[in-house]
Amino acid sequence: MPLSLYLDDCADDDTLAALLRQAGHRVSTPRIAGTSGVSDREHLHFAAHRGYTLLTKDPDDFVGLHHQWRDSNRNHSGILLIYEDKDVSKNMSRTQIVLAIDNLVASALPIANEIHNLNQWR
Repeated sequence: MPLSLYLDDCADDDTLAALLRQAGHRVSTPRIAGTSGVSDREHLHFAAHRGYTLLTKDPDDFVGLHHQWRDSNRNHSGILLIYEDKDVSKNMSRTQIVLAIDNLVASALPIANEIHNLNQWR
């Protein structure tokens, strides 16, 4: 099942977006949406109100936002987290990110209103 994905400023990458589209996902980015440079809260609001699952490399901020939204009974279409290491050789490649999303989708776990660490789905 393809996802509608919104890559926040931290994850906005033309090559990643192209690979996700090749995998069948619908992709929007801040440059396309005109939301470059807005706050994380605004990125989540944008994604949630348009039915996009948010993809970010800024996990700490979005974990907190997820809990705030859940506590206030607000819905979103899911948040996919990518954790990065100071040792860049340990970070997920673009191809691994696409594979991780496909693995998560194939698991049939709920994505809406949830947060998922994509590093665990490599």
